[in-house]
Amino acid sequence: MSQHTTVSTRKKWLFHLVYYPLATILILFLAEGSARIIGYRPWATRKLDVVVEPGGRLYSPHPILGYTALPGRFKVTIDGSYSFNMTNSDNTLRVTHPLAATFVKPTTTIWIFGDSITYGWSVNDKDTYPWLLQEKLPHCEVINFGVNGYGTLQNLIQLREALKAGNAPEVVVLAYASWDDVRNTFIRGRRKMLMPAAGLGPVNQPYARLDSSGKLNVSIDSLEYRPFPLMRYSALIHALEESYDRYEERHSQSREITKAIIKEFADLCKARGIELVVDGLTSDPGTADMLSYCNAEGLKTVDIWVDFLNIKENNNLPYDSHPSAVAHRQYAQKLEHFLRSDVLNNHFSLLK
Repeated sequence: MSQHTTVSTRKKWLFHLVYYPLATILILFLAEGSARIIGYRPWATRKLDVVVEPGGRLYSPHPILGYTALPGRFKVTIDGSYSFNMTNSDNTLRVTHPLAATFVKPTTTIWIFGDSITYGWSVNDKDTYPWLLQEKLPHCEVINFGVNGYGTLQNLIQLREALKAGNAPEVVVLAYASWDDVRNTFIRGRRKMLMPAAGLGPVNQPYARLDSSGKLNVSIDSLEYRPFPLMRYSALIHALEESYDRYEERHSQSREITKAIIKEFADLCKARGIELVVDGLTSDPGTADMLSYCNAEGLKTVDIWVDFLNIKENNNLPYDSHPSAVAHRQYAQKLEHFLRSDVLNNHFSLLK
């Protein structure tokens, strides 16, 4: 090989060693810039500015539910400005009437299952829709099983355990929103979203999968989320991670798993002569699809949607995006109307 050929080969290799790494760096730089231009940012753990008095915590661990609310009276302050008071009974459930109140023996018991909307996060006890419903139906006993962060799977476990204890209501209301689906499967996106809540106590989660025969398999896991490498520093990697999370959600069977959970909910209620009502809390294709499924299964459904995302009076922004006391009054009014007209009057002799 001539000296000229040897020098040319070396130059070619040197060119490759310099060009390709520089081209790769340039492409990554442009991709990073593009990701930032379209709105992506490096991932930062969001911290809740929430102060809980007394104790600083809201949750305690539970072997099958993952966690439950702590009993007691609490004052919660958000962003140092907005405060509300909440009271959980000794059974950990939020109260629906003054603790010292006395009632005549109820003719009907109504259990309401749901998440933070049903629990009434960011409003006082007397402003939650289960409390308001109790006021509107004084001959009924309304029990609020709603818990912050719960999905339909945890609601099913609550129902199982309450029935095992020998209790049985006449009516069960299951409050559903489309975001419950990913809570029931505890996929990456849900784990990521739940991270800030860990400061308020342990938030371990049960989750479900379907086996080959379509049967629910339930497991429980601690809150563990593993970010992609460097996504704390790179908007591009964070964008790739979110794309992967969306892919996982599309293939997680979360909607089908929720339908299987509601089917078991319905079977438990039917076996005990309990009237089940599924109410929709959100207006979106996912919730509409679930209510259609419930109707096809012969279940009673009602849409009690209130636009708390876009109408200022219906939320507690800028401090918290949950429904306001105004929205809870609308939930209570819609649910009361449906129960009176389609459930209570048809099955129980109580209301005039």
